Amino acid sequence: MNRFKMFMMGRYGTDQLTMAILILGMILSFIANAASSSILTLITYVLFGTCVFRMLSKNISARRKENYNFLKIWDPINTKLQSRYKMIKENKTYKYFKCPHCKKMLRAPRGKGKIVVTCQECKTKFIKKV
Repeated sequence: MNRFKMFMMGRYGTDQLTMAILILGMILSFIANAASSSILTLITYVLFGTCVFRMLSKNISARRKENYNFLKIWDPINTKLQSRYKMIKENKTYKYFKCPHCKKMLRAPRGKGKIVVTCQECKTKFIKKV
């Protein structure tokens, strides 16, 4: 264990981009196996090699920059996916709708009948049946 710590000292390790590449490689590996595609298998080897290269790299500033650029793209997508998941999860207790004026997503508890909703963003009042 001590040798491994000494070997990894000064190396980059894992980050979100490395994990994304690894997951993509695993998914492509399953698809390549099911389709018996040698081209997809080769692509998965390249992806796995990229993961190993990134983890063992000593050029930490370059790997951080790559991860930062990846996160600039991934974070808005991840936020949208998490909000959609939350909406699906809370579908039985809350009704989701958009403000007719500013299009902001709002929610109200189900089973209240007709209510007057005031948008927090633009202060528009409208009636909604929940």
